[in-house]
Parts: sequence; C-alpha cells; structure tokens
Amino acid sequence: MLNLIERKSLRSIRDSVDLGELYDQIDSLRSFVSDLASGLGKGAVRRVDRARDYAAETAREAEDIMKDNLAASLVLALGVGVLVGYFLRRGTE
Repeated sequence: MLNLIERKSLRSIRDSVDLGELYDQIDSLRSFVSDLASGLGKGAVRRVDRARDYAAETAREAEDIMKDNLAASLVLALGVGVLVGYFLRRGTE
C-alpha cells in the first residue's frame, strides 16, 4: 500500500498534468510516426522501382548481346560449312 507521502505526490502530479495537452502530444506523436512510416514506405517503393528498371535494362542489354553473338555464330557456322563442303566436294572429284 502506498504511504501518505506517496499518495499526496501522485495526487499533486495528477493535478498538475493537463490531460488535454497530453492527448495533443500523443496525437502529435502519432502523426509524426505515421508520416515517418509513410516516408519510409515511399523510399522503399522508389528503391524497388529503381531495381526493377535496372533489371529490365540489364535484360535488354543481355538480349542485344545474345542477338549480336547469334549473328556472329551463324556467320561462322556458315563459313565453316562452306569450307567443309568445299573440301568434301574436292575429295570426291
């Protein structure tokens, strides 16, 4: 049980606290936390969008490189085929 001095202290603290001001501070804190969470969420969305754009650009570059190498491979295969065909034809004559 609280002794007499502790009860008087609590009563004087309770009397000196303005509940309206306390509720205003709580609302202000709630608003601040909400704004902070919203800002963090927007930042995360921007980072995800940036990563998605980077991945799409990298995929496009990889596709272009594959197409370039595909053309070179086809030209090389055609050249080797013509060379092998020439030697085969020459050997049968």
